[in-house]
Amino acid sequence: MIAAVDLGSNSFHMIVARVDEHGNFSMVDQMKEMVRLRGGLDEDNNMDEVVAQNALDCLQRFGDRIRHLDPSAVRAAGTNTLRTMNKSKSFLRKANKALGHRIEIIPGREEARLVYLGVSHTLSDDRGNQLVIDIGGGSTEFIIGEMFEPKILESLNFGSVSATKRFFADGKLSKKNWKKANTALRLEIMPIENQYSSKNWEFAIGSSGTIKATQEIIHAFELDKFRITLDALYEIRSRMIEMETIDQLELPLINTERLPVYAGGIAILIAVFEALKIEYMTVSEGALREGLLYDLLGRIQHEDVRNRSVRDLMQRFNIDTVQAALVKNTALYCFKKLRKDWSLPKKHKHILGWAADLHELGMSITHDKHHLQGAHILEYADIPGFARRRQHWLSVLVVSHRKKLPTNLLDDLAEDEKTTLLYLIVILRLSVLLHRSRQNIEVLPTVKGGENQLYLSIEGDINEQALLEADLIQEKQWLSKVGFELNFE
Repeated sequence: MIAAVDLGSNSFHMIVARVDEHGNFSMVDQMKEMVRLRGGLDEDNNMDEVVAQNALDCLQRFGDRIRHLDPSAVRAAGTNTLRTMNKSKSFLRKANKALGHRIEIIPGREEARLVYLGVSHTLSDDRGNQLVIDIGGGSTEFIIGEMFEPKILESLNFGSVSATKRFFADGKLSKKNWKKANTALRLEIMPIENQYSSKNWEFAIGSSGTIKATQEIIHAFELDKFRITLDALYEIRSRMIEMETIDQLELPLINTERLPVYAGGIAILIAVFEALKIEYMTVSEGALREGLLYDLLGRIQHEDVRNRSVRDLMQRFNIDTVQAALVKNTALYCFKKLRKDWSLPKKHKHILGWAADLHELGMSITHDKHHLQGAHILEYADIPGFARRRQHWLSVLVVSHRKKLPTNLLDDLAEDEKTTLLYLIVILRLSVLLHRSRQNIEVLPTVKGGENQLYLSIEGDINEQALLEADLIQEKQWLSKVGFELNFE
């Protein structure tokens, strides 16, 4: 059994599926609640306490269904609103407890990748280049891809909830408000307009609530049977203008909970159609939550997109793969030997291995401070497959693999993560240090761990290895500054 939870800006979704022996899954349960998380943000991005509590209550109900599942069988993702809200870490701690599983905040382009993954698995794979548009509550994702591979990814910071609050704050569906919305949205789409124009794709596909609801309305009004067209969108807008205010909206087959934010959603859809010259759009049942399931399934079957992302970075920044492999081999060996001593979760060997692969990423920019350059790139780059939290861990590991350790390095982490990450840092630092000579020789030291302690033994007489001994003495001093004791012989 596997499960995916999508903490959207407008609604929360959960799907539970059963995976067979061939890796195929069938849906066994679905839950959806209209939480309107984005609507709880004020102008300073502070969250309303009532809305926050409603979200936590929803996650508690979701948790009752999936709390018993193994953590490796569940992916929960927070999107635009959790990316922008103040004090999101405090909310996340409560949300993790309510759901019974850890929630990842994913970057916009990672959200776009997962949306495409969900959409592409619900369609035939012989369609050529396809444009996928996903209008959420707080952001809109644009993807061009072929078959199951996304080629271009973008996430713009407007969605149905945020656009409604911005352009229809007075509740009036006047022509003036529609014009203001169209002008502003077209300006925001303009930087990607050429890249995503119709000359670059053959089919346009839409996903998620606003677009699905629009197709239902078009069908009910008998404007088109199977597609969304610009003329149909104009007709819906005209009828909404006649209804004058959001409170008086009456649209067929649309959920009453969606009506208060629908104006912003269709304003975005019209602007997208006009800007990208879309003739018509079909609708997919797949979206972010399905993408989370397929991505999770890939990890279970050892087809983790994060491995590919790391390989791409190694190639792009011309990393010395032989040196990286030596460091990685030592680091993973030490991890295996220390895992029980330090109560390290087995899954963290992956982040340690990736950090070893990428620890010299900044070397192509500068030699002296390459750990700083590498960490900066890893903190802010769009890396497919990585949630913000794991990407930050990767950056912290790389910045701390050499030189003096900043005493405030782990201050922004949760208490239960600080010790774990410190232990991973120690393993990586020592693995790098043991291969400082850059000789193609395997090094597998004897290690034993205690609470904030490590006992290290190197084959041969360390007194006869002057440079290594000097490095370890210096390392012992640096680690002592962060409350860690290193002993070696």
